Amino acid sequence: MGINKNVIACGQSLNENINFDFYKTLFDPVRSDILIYLVSYGKKNIKEISEKFTQDRSVISKHLDLMHRYGIVLKEKQGRNVYYEINSSFIMEQFEKTTVNIKKLLKLSDQKAK
Repeated sequence: MGINKNVIACGQSLNENINFDFYKTLFDPVRSDILIYLVSYGKKNIKEISEKFTQDRSVISKHLDLMHRYGIVLKEKQGRNVYYEINSSFIMEQFEKTTVNIKKLLKLSDQKAK
C-alpha cells in the first residue's frame, strides 16, 4: 500500500513553505544558548562569547558561522575582531512567514475536510 498522495502533497507543501534549515539551526541547544546570550548582552566578539560556554572557542566559532549562514546573527569585522549580534528582524520575519504559511496550510486542510 503506497503513501496517500495528499500526505505527499502536504509534506511537499510544508517543505516549500517552512524554512526547516533555519529552525534546525536556531533550535540546536548550544546555538539557542548563544542566541540567548547575544540577546541578553548585545554585540560581542568570539572571545567574549566563548568565555561564557564550556565548548572550545573553535566549536563556538563554527556555531556562529552556521548561524550567520542562515541569517540568525550578523557579523561585523572591526579591526582584528569579528563581532556578532542577533539579526532580530530576520528572525521575526522567519517566524511571521512560518505562521502565515501554516495558517494557509491549515485553512486548506480545513476546507478539504468539509
